[in-house]
Amino acid sequence: MAQLVAAHGPDVGRLCEACVAGLPGVAGAGLAVMTTLPTLPAQQVRYASNTVSARVEELQVTLGEGPCREAFADRRPVLAGDLDDAFWLRRWPIFVPAAIDAGAKALFALPLRVGDMCLGVIDLYRPGPGVLAGEDLAEALAFADAATELLLAEHLPGGEQPGTERAFAHRAVVHQATGMVSAQRGVPVDDAFLLLRAHAYVTERGLEDVARDVVARRLRFSETDNDSTTD
Repeated sequence: MAQLVAAHGPDVGRLCEACVAGLPGVAGAGLAVMTTLPTLPAQQVRYASNTVSARVEELQVTLGEGPCREAFADRRPVLAGDLDDAFWLRRWPIFVPAAIDAGAKALFALPLRVGDMCLGVIDLYRPGPGVLAGEDLAEALAFADAATELLLAEHLPGGEQPGTERAFAHRAVVHQATGMVSAQRGVPVDDAFLLLRAHAYVTERGLEDVARDVVARRLRFSETDNDSTTD
């Protein structure tokens, strides 16, 4: 993941282009930033590599069904290797015929996860049926992790680049909050810092503002909740 960020960052679109180029049979990618918060847009398409990808993303937004929505809700990959299969038609009866008409015969939706949080989904399509498995799936998941890192980096102040968490976390309130989140969730400090950044991202707040709420115990990251809770 670090190598992908270094090679293709900080531009999310360039990273998606590299993902498509590196995966046999994959013809396009779409990346959607998503949230369930009522005060923010539910789904925003950030990148589409071509007209088919753009149409696939548009259909999922418009119809409210498809692999992207399920991958986001369940926090796990959804791999539809053949949309002509009756299984997928039963699952998404409106979306599947429209996606096939658009030129997608296989779709793979990979969530952009940080712990239990999800920032969105990257969708990959094939013009013909086929699987995404083994080393290809592992590579696609690495690209999804790299895209997550780039999205989070957009909210770092001062133009700081991905992979500089330790240099940034020296600020006292952020450092203290990171330690508290680490204890609350029972995770390493690096993972706790990612969770802190992810919460700032999905709520469209500054990282230090979120950190102050954690330190003041107005915001807690419990071990069992899928998201943080505000007291």
